[in-house]
Amino acid sequence: MLTIQGHSGRLCDAPSRRELLSVGGLSLCGLHLSHLLGRPACAETGRLPGFGSAQNVIFVYLQGAPSHIDLWDPKPAAPAEIRGEFQAIPTRVPGIFLGEVLPQLAQQSERFSLIRSMGCKPPGLPNHGSAIYMLMTGHDPGNFSPTGLAVPPSREDLPSVGSVVARFQPARSSRLGYAAVCGPTKEAAVVGLGQGAGLLGAPFDPFTNYEDPTKPINLEVFALPGDVSLDRLQARVELGRRLEGALAQAERATFGAQYRQALSLLQRNEAIRAFRLEEEPATVREQYGMTRFGQSCLLARRLIEAETRFVQVTWPARSDDEPMAGPDGSWDTHRNNFPMLRDHRCPVFDRGLAALLGDLHERGLLERTLVVAVGEFGRSPKIGAATTNNVGPGGRDHWPDCYSALVAGGGVRAGEIYGESDRFGAYPKSNPVHPYDLLSTIFHAVGIDAAAEYRDALNRPRRLVDHGEPLWGLF
Repeated sequence: MLTIQGHSGRLCDAPSRRELLSVGGLSLCGLHLSHLLGRPACAETGRLPGFGSAQNVIFVYLQGAPSHIDLWDPKPAAPAEIRGEFQAIPTRVPGIFLGEVLPQLAQQSERFSLIRSMGCKPPGLPNHGSAIYMLMTGHDPGNFSPTGLAVPPSREDLPSVGSVVARFQPARSSRLGYAAVCGPTKEAAVVGLGQGAGLLGAPFDPFTNYEDPTKPINLEVFALPGDVSLDRLQARVELGRRLEGALAQAERATFGAQYRQALSLLQRNEAIRAFRLEEEPATVREQYGMTRFGQSCLLARRLIEAETRFVQVTWPARSDDEPMAGPDGSWDTHRNNFPMLRDHRCPVFDRGLAALLGDLHERGLLERTLVVAVGEFGRSPKIGAATTNNVGPGGRDHWPDCYSALVAGGGVRAGEIYGESDRFGAYPKSNPVHPYDLLSTIFHAVGIDAAAEYRDALNRPRRLVDHGEPLWGLF
């Protein structure tokens, strides 16, 4: 991997002489002259901006896809059938406005930046399944239906962003590498879409806990059977180590890694204690909101304190659920978009995410923790107009052509806007960003070269991300 070390925060305009002299060998690691010249770097040490600036990641996945126009990218000058019912409100950063449904995040705007030029073309129809897979894995799905509907996850899938981070930047012993809370990714009857390690193997699947965190979480999964002590479990692990020579290589790797991880978690209980939300003061829990999403954001903060490398908080409703009243309903607002956002979705989301950002900052954790909040796509600019799906009164359809993402911490500059959508929020106007660029940015921030390759079970080379570059302008 090409590494060019330098002072943090300084951007240089050109590669060094030494780098140019080394171009001839770059094709061996997937880099070419045009690739190098497109990367800002510091000539003194060659450090690419933002590389390794984050130790941990909290990935907030807004399953079902919220309306970017109504939350992140208001269009007050657009016609009524575009701008909708919500007013744009100022934030603490001059010139940045949000939808009126995010008043608490407006007060945290000095701690995050917004990408307003996300966009992609999912294979088939713009359905949730293919868009989710692209966002989670950084690759186009090769086995989905022509309509873009999901298929059950398998070991043939490409690994999720969390699994890649857990594999290439492993957590310390007795810490979790990848945890998934609040809910699984879901489309129709398919659960866990794009969320597992796929061909990387079971050791890099997420540790999942989808219990309602507003209630005490059952920790029996961490408990030993009544007749098994830690010493006895240690003996079993040692026996397993001796038997590994008789197992096939793939079985050996999975068997050993899983047993060693289980033992290390039991020997030191920091990760286990993170799930005991009842240890938090009532005032802190109330700050996040006593909802499944709010308490999952608090759990994410506790997991980061326990040095979990990657935490995914997935909005609990299925991606294609009918929007219903209540704190856990879907963002898939094909109808009744405005009352659902105003009265149900946004108060829960606004409170939970704003509390998370403020809490991480106050505890000194935001500087080393990259927070990303994004859905699989946006919603159609024109209200009540169907593109490919059934849209009812006051609804917005699927819209992968343009949407927004929030990024904070982990070396990302705050209080800025990256990219711009057009006057209707329909298409990127400047600095278009593909979801693969966003995943490349996550890998880059935690110190993983997004252009790196690994070998799959058939010894074929695989890129971590199908294409794309880190968003240098965020750092």
